[in-house]
Amino acid sequence: MHRKTLIGLGSLTLSCFLSLAGAQNLKPEYIAQATEKTISVDGDISDWAGLPRYTIEMSNGFPSVPVGSKGYFQVAYDQNNLYLVGVFDQAKETVLAKLAEDAPEWWNDDVLEIYFEPNRTDKVPTSQHFAISPAGVRFKNYTATTEYQTASRIEDNRWIVEAAFPLGKGVFAQAGDGTAWNLKVGREHQKAGEYPLWPMGGDFNAETNYGILAFTKTQQDPQVLLSKYQVAQETATPIVSRVSDISSFATYYGKDAATISKLSNFDLAITQPGLSKEQLTALHENGTRVVAYLSIGELDPGSAWASEVKDSWVLGTNANWGSRFINASEAGWQDIMVREAGKLIAQGYDGVFLDTLDTADLYPQAAAGLVATVDKLRKTYPNAVIVQNRGFTLLKQTAELVDAVMFEGFSSAWDFNKKEYHAVQGDPNFVASFAKRGLVVLAQDYANPDDTATITNDYVRAREFGFIPYVANLMLDQLYIPEL
Repeated sequence: MHRKTLIGLGSLTLSCFLSLAGAQNLKPEYIAQATEKTISVDGDISDWAGLPRYTIEMSNGFPSVPVGSKGYFQVAYDQNNLYLVGVFDQAKETVLAKLAEDAPEWWNDDVLEIYFEPNRTDKVPTSQHFAISPAGVRFKNYTATTEYQTASRIEDNRWIVEAAFPLGKGVFAQAGDGTAWNLKVGREHQKAGEYPLWPMGGDFNAETNYGILAFTKTQQDPQVLLSKYQVAQETATPIVSRVSDISSFATYYGKDAATISKLSNFDLAITQPGLSKEQLTALHENGTRVVAYLSIGELDPGSAWASEVKDSWVLGTNANWGSRFINASEAGWQDIMVREAGKLIAQGYDGVFLDTLDTADLYPQAAAGLVATVDKLRKTYPNAVIVQNRGFTLLKQTAELVDAVMFEGFSSAWDFNKKEYHAVQGDPNFVASFAKRGLVVLAQDYANPDDTATITNDYVRAREFGFIPYVANLMLDQLYIPEL
């Protein structure tokens, strides 16, 4: 793995986790009803009287906790617009609303954020993001469009933002009675350091954080809507994993022969390319499957194929490691990856460990190419073991193509700024729905080799969620074999 700085959140017991694990595991309060009503978007919220309020109070984090400064939103629609109002507790003197619409880091203001997924039943729903400040500024960067109407008001102890999204125009889908979209609503309160989410908090990017926006001509019984829109996770296609029988793994990037031989203590070993035929044979004879590292989203310094990479393929530089982010949508890059994987398999490796799929988070234009690369690898090497490192935003498309996903930095990680190991609390909901279908989840954490308390905590926490744990040092050149 490319050992990036990873920040996650919290820990629950297994029983608590399972109650949240399935995507769209709805509750009545996770369904927001937009009833038919025309709203005057003018900063006066009297038009919203009588409509249901949906509380925004659960923190961004895992496990979520209620924040101190709460808020709520309401929704309505007519034949022309979807209307949404957010009302948030906050002392006027603490409100940050200074940035212009083209601000590159608009999240430094207080903000109302809205995510719509109109095609909610698609395998990969299209997400539309909108960000609005308490001053009514519609931020341009990282949002679907600014072609909608807003009005706002900052009062002594709260601020209000109203929005009208034109249905069936521009990027907006048409909607009417019986339509349902996925919906997520967030609020940023910079002064208090609070970032609550509706419907249920958790890491902002986890798929389970979406509720349902139900368009209903008149208000309906929430229990009736629950039955209508609940997606039965049990009916999802099972994932067949070639490593479903493993109970341990290790990641070792060193070259010490004696240490490599100790990988036989594990069911799965992730190594750098370069093991000899004799070393691979010895590990196989002990029942250890071995997969080799392959970075499909970045070009590592010193890669043998660096001269084949065109400058036009490069998206940027990873300052932590000196590698270059690559646009994997380039056919030439995909061909190199398929070729290099083939070389590794021909050498005796059981498959490949695919790193740097998180490039898609920084450069969305690379996402389709990364998925295409994984698809080509699976089709070209149908019997190979393929392990994906993170790349959670791509899992809906890749989960059925790979055998395992690694959650790197699940409970502890390296802080590149402070130059130290630290505890994190990764949100298992990133991978939970796929694990329920049969995808193996590997939890890779980082700690000092003598920090037995952290290592023990990491192993215990991963096992609580049904993940397979391993803890290593940052450079992955030591092998930890804990008595756990």
